[in-house]
Amino acid sequence: LLASNLAEVIAIFVMTLLGWNILAPIMILWINLVTDTLPAIALGIEPAEKGIMKNKPRGRGASFLSGGVGPAIIWQGILQAVIVLSVYGFALAAPVHPEVHLAHQDALTMAFMTLGLMQMFNAINVKSVYGSMIGPQAFQNKMFNWALLGSVLVMAAVVVIPGLNPLFHVSHLDGYQWAIVLVAGMSIIVIVELVKLIQRSIFKKG
Repeated sequence: LLASNLAEVIAIFVMTLLGWNILAPIMILWINLVTDTLPAIALGIEPAEKGIMKNKPRGRGASFLSGGVGPAIIWQGILQAVIVLSVYGFALAAPVHPEVHLAHQDALTMAFMTLGLMQMFNAINVKSVYGSMIGPQAFQNKMFNWALLGSVLVMAAVVVIPGLNPLFHVSHLDGYQWAIVLVAGMSIIVIVELVKLIQRSIFKKG
């Protein structure tokens, strides 16, 4: 969750510097409500990570950010911000609608959805700092699975349901735009898994 909040701060800061449309307060509030409630609560009853007792114990004065957690929060937060800004920039560079105001609204909507979905998908990654989450171990917590599915549907509802579009300052996306959002959102899983693989390889050699 800290990585997600860092991503929001960086994305809004960079958007402000570049003069881009800033994510509306209601968008940030909605993302935080959707991603910080059900999935976060469900993670609280996540089964213990396999092989955790084989890890070296932390020192008595160690904080919860030790053991690689702190660096992971920072680089994953930066990564999410970069992906969101890339989606926004791409949507502006290759707009579906020729009208400038519609192109900007589409770009903002795609950035909003990418940020929200990516934060929920990243909840799978944070189950383990270094362990892989590809496989059945990622879905052992049934409550988390339902919470994740429900959050994704609620997040998408504000774009899919026309009546909610004006309230959240979003536009209706077509199939092409949704494909970009989904690929960008799920890319956080692929990238983090690759980094974890490299980290495990380094630790094994060391």
